Amino acid sequence: MKRTPQAVGLVLLVAAVQPIAAIQVPQTRQEFVDAVTAGARTTTMEKLVVEHGIDEIYNLLKAKSSICLDVEVKRSGFVGNQMEVTSSDYNPTLKRVGGNKAEFALQVVHRPRGIGPKIPAGGLYIMAADIRSLGKSRTEVVLYRSAIGFKKIAAGVRQWAAGENSDCPKMK
Repeated sequence: MKRTPQAVGLVLLVAAVQPIAAIQVPQTRQEFVDAVTAGARTTTMEKLVVEHGIDEIYNLLKAKSSICLDVEVKRSGFVGNQMEVTSSDYNPTLKRVGGNKAEFALQVVHRPRGIGPKIPAGGLYIMAADIRSLGKSRTEVVLYRSAIGFKKIAAGVRQWAAGENSDCPKMK
Protein backbone atom coordinates (compact mmCIF):
# COMPACT_ATOMS: atom_id res chain seq x y z
CA MET A 1 0.00 0.00 0.00
CA LYS A 2 1.37 3.37 -1.02
CA ARG A 3 1.61 5.94 1.79
CA THR A 4 0.49 9.25 0.39
CA PRO A 5 0.52 12.37 2.56
CA GLN A 6 -3.30 12.19 2.64
CA ALA A 7 -3.23 8.56 3.88
CA VAL A 8 -0.68 9.39 6.59
CA GLY A 9 -2.79 12.41 7.61
CA LEU A 10 -5.92 10.24 7.83
CA VAL A 11 -4.13 7.70 10.06
CA LEU A 12 -2.92 10.51 12.34
CA LEU A 13 -6.42 12.02 12.45
CA VAL A 14 -8.00 8.68 13.39
CA ALA A 15 -5.32 8.12 16.07
CA ALA A 16 -5.92 11.60 17.47
CA VAL A 17 -9.72 11.22 17.57
CA GLN A 18 -9.78 7.74 19.09
CA PRO A 19 -9.04 8.81 22.71
CA ILE A 20 -11.92 11.31 22.56
CA ALA A 21 -14.34 8.54 21.62
CA ALA A 22 -13.01 6.48 24.55
CA ILE A 23 -14.16 9.05 27.14
CA GLN A 24 -16.80 7.44 29.35
CA VAL A 25 -19.45 9.65 30.88
CA PRO A 26 -21.09 8.01 33.91
CA GLN A 27 -24.69 7.19 33.00
CA THR A 28 -25.83 6.38 36.56
CA ARG A 29 -25.15 7.65 40.06
CA GLN A 30 -23.37 4.39 40.88
CA GLU A 31 -21.10 4.69 37.81
CA PHE A 32 -20.20 8.24 38.94
CA VAL A 33 -19.44 7.06 42.51
CA ASP A 34 -17.38 4.14 41.17
CA ALA A 35 -15.40 6.45 38.85
CA VAL A 36 -14.59 8.90 41.67
CA THR A 37 -13.69 6.04 44.04
CA ALA A 38 -11.35 4.60 41.39
CA GLY A 39 -9.55 7.96 41.19
CA ALA A 40 -10.99 9.42 37.98
CA ARG A 41 -9.18 12.56 36.90
CA THR A 42 -10.60 15.89 38.07
CA THR A 43 -12.65 14.29 40.86
CA THR A 44 -12.27 14.12 44.61
CA MET A 45 -13.77 12.22 47.52
CA GLU A 46 -14.24 13.51 51.06
CA LYS A 47 -15.42 11.74 54.20
CA LEU A 48 -17.11 13.55 57.08
CA VAL A 49 -18.31 12.16 60.39
CA VAL A 50 -20.81 14.52 61.98
CA GLU A 51 -22.41 14.59 65.41
CA HIS A 52 -26.00 14.67 64.10
CA GLY A 53 -28.43 11.84 63.45
CA ILE A 54 -29.17 10.69 59.92
CA ASP A 55 -32.77 11.96 60.10
CA GLU A 56 -31.57 15.49 60.89
CA ILE A 57 -28.99 15.41 58.06
CA TYR A 58 -31.50 13.91 55.61
CA ASN A 59 -34.20 16.49 56.42
CA LEU A 60 -31.78 19.41 56.13
CA LEU A 61 -30.38 18.13 52.81
CA LYS A 62 -33.91 17.56 51.51
CA ALA A 63 -35.05 21.08 52.39
CA LYS A 64 -31.92 22.86 51.20
CA SER A 65 -31.45 20.88 47.97
CA SER A 66 -35.04 21.53 46.86
CA ILE A 67 -34.80 25.26 47.63
CA CYS A 68 -31.19 25.94 46.66
CA LEU A 69 -30.14 23.35 44.10
CA ASP A 70 -33.28 22.54 42.07
CA VAL A 71 -32.83 25.62 39.90
CA GLU A 72 -32.24 26.73 36.34
CA VAL A 73 -29.59 29.41 35.86
CA LYS A 74 -29.93 31.49 32.70
CA ARG A 75 -27.15 33.59 31.25
CA SER A 76 -27.00 35.94 28.30
CA GLY A 77 -24.31 37.92 26.62
CA PHE A 78 -23.02 39.15 23.33
CA VAL A 79 -20.79 36.92 21.24
CA GLY A 80 -19.55 39.24 18.53
CA ASN A 81 -22.63 41.27 17.69
CA GLN A 82 -25.13 38.49 18.44
CA MET A 83 -26.93 37.92 21.74
CA GLU A 84 -26.57 34.35 23.06
CA VAL A 85 -28.61 32.76 25.84
CA THR A 86 -27.40 29.69 27.71
CA SER A 87 -28.70 27.89 30.78
CA SER A 88 -27.79 25.26 33.33
CA ASP A 89 -30.60 23.20 34.85
CA TYR A 90 -29.56 21.61 38.16
CA ASN A 91 -31.34 18.44 39.30
CA PRO A 92 -30.77 17.15 42.85
CA THR A 93 -32.05 13.79 44.07
CA LEU A 94 -32.12 12.44 47.61
CA LYS A 95 -33.53 9.11 48.68
CA ARG A 96 -33.51 6.80 51.68
CA VAL A 97 -31.89 3.41 51.18
CA GLY A 98 -33.16 1.37 54.07
CA GLY A 99 -33.48 2.78 57.56
CA ASN A 100 -29.90 3.87 58.12
CA LYS A 101 -28.64 5.02 54.69
CA ALA A 102 -29.42 7.70 52.13
CA GLU A 103 -28.09 8.67 48.71
CA PHE A 104 -27.75 12.17 47.27
CA ALA A 105 -26.85 13.17 43.72
CA LEU A 106 -26.63 16.42 41.79
CA GLN A 107 -26.80 16.53 38.01
CA VAL A 108 -26.72 19.43 35.57
CA VAL A 109 -28.04 19.87 32.03
CA HIS A 110 -26.28 22.59 30.04
CA ARG A 111 -28.17 24.25 27.19
CA PRO A 112 -27.30 24.44 24.43
CA ARG A 113 -25.72 21.01 24.72
CA GLY A 114 -22.15 20.76 23.52
CA ILE A 115 -20.77 18.10 21.25
CA GLY A 116 -19.62 14.97 23.02
CA PRO A 117 -20.63 11.68 24.57
CA LYS A 118 -24.17 10.70 25.51
CA ILE A 119 -25.46 12.59 28.54
CA PRO A 120 -27.55 10.62 31.08
CA ALA A 121 -31.19 11.46 31.82
CA GLY A 122 -31.15 14.32 34.33
CA GLY A 123 -27.77 15.63 33.17
CA LEU A 124 -24.11 15.18 33.94
CA TYR A 125 -23.32 13.94 37.43
CA ILE A 126 -21.28 16.55 39.29
CA MET A 127 -21.74 15.39 42.85
CA ALA A 128 -23.02 12.48 44.94
CA ALA A 129 -23.03 11.56 48.61
CA ASP A 130 -23.48 8.38 50.58
CA ILE A 131 -24.98 9.07 53.98
CA ARG A 132 -24.86 6.36 56.66
CA SER A 133 -25.94 6.32 60.28
CA LEU A 134 -23.21 5.45 62.79
CA GLY A 135 -25.54 5.68 65.75
CA LYS A 136 -28.35 7.77 67.21
CA SER A 137 -26.53 11.09 66.83
CA ARG A 138 -23.60 10.30 64.57
CA THR A 139 -23.56 10.11 60.75
CA GLU A 140 -20.93 9.43 58.11
CA VAL A 141 -21.13 11.36 54.84
CA VAL A 142 -18.94 10.42 51.89
CA LEU A 143 -18.99 13.16 49.25
CA TYR A 144 -17.95 12.37 45.68
CA ARG A 145 -17.56 15.37 43.39
CA SER A 146 -15.95 17.09 40.49
CA ALA A 147 -12.75 18.83 41.60
CA ILE A 148 -13.14 21.47 38.89
CA GLY A 149 -15.81 24.12 39.31
CA PHE A 150 -18.83 23.84 41.59
CA LYS A 151 -16.75 24.69 44.69
CA LYS A 152 -19.46 26.90 46.23
CA ILE A 153 -22.08 24.23 45.65
CA ALA A 154 -19.81 21.60 47.23
CA ALA A 155 -19.18 23.88 50.22
CA GLY A 156 -22.94 24.33 50.71
CA VAL A 157 -23.66 20.61 50.49
CA ARG A 158 -20.76 19.90 52.87
CA GLN A 159 -22.17 22.39 55.40
CA TRP A 160 -25.70 20.94 55.18
CA ALA A 161 -24.30 17.41 55.50
CA ALA A 162 -22.52 18.59 58.66
CA GLY A 163 -25.86 19.77 60.04
CA GLU A 164 -25.31 23.50 59.43
CA ASN A 165 -28.31 25.42 58.09
CA SER A 166 -26.17 27.70 55.89
CA ASP A 167 -27.31 29.96 53.07
CA CYS A 168 -27.80 28.77 49.51
CA PRO A 169 -24.67 28.86 47.36
CA LYS A 170 -24.60 31.21 44.40
CA MET A 171 -25.43 29.08 41.39
CA LYS A 172 -23.69 29.71 38.08
